[in-house]
Amino acid sequence: MNKNNKQYKLNYLSPAFYKRYSPDKYPEIENKENRPYMVLLLKVDENTFAIPFRTNVKHNNCYKFKTSTRSTDSITGLDYSKAVIVNEDGYIGEAARINDAEYTELDTNYHIIIKRFTTYVRGYIKYVNKTRNEYQALKYKYTTLQYFHKELGVE
Repeated sequence: MNKNNKQYKLNYLSPAFYKRYSPDKYPEIENKENRPYMVLLLKVDENTFAIPFRTNVKHNNCYKFKTSTRSTDSITGLDYSKAVIVNEDGYIGEAARINDAEYTELDTNYHIIIKRFTTYVRGYIKYVNKTRNEYQALKYKYTTLQYFHKELGVE
């Protein structure tokens, strides 16, 4: 946890996670050989979610960092659409560290991030359960939440 006692951690996903969720069966899960994805771990409605940090976010289902000092011409952020559920401790790998500017922004905006992410997850559950329209179909087309219906209580 961090110095302000907020309920999140920064980690990598473990090899056990990628063994369980192989890219051939779960193509929407971020997975590149020899490049671990750093994730923000947080708990929402009894599930532990891992939201990946992305270097090039091109949609709005995310939190976009405004103060990143990474040398990139793209928009960095937390990609809600690629979040996965990691309720098993063995799926959580080593601790991770982000640059100071992003950490300060994350820490300052944590409550906004968790509120927006919770809205995204609950919106997905509503979408799957009953309310389907073109906007939602586009919003959730590539989401990794599709692989976690049991954990989300929509099976």
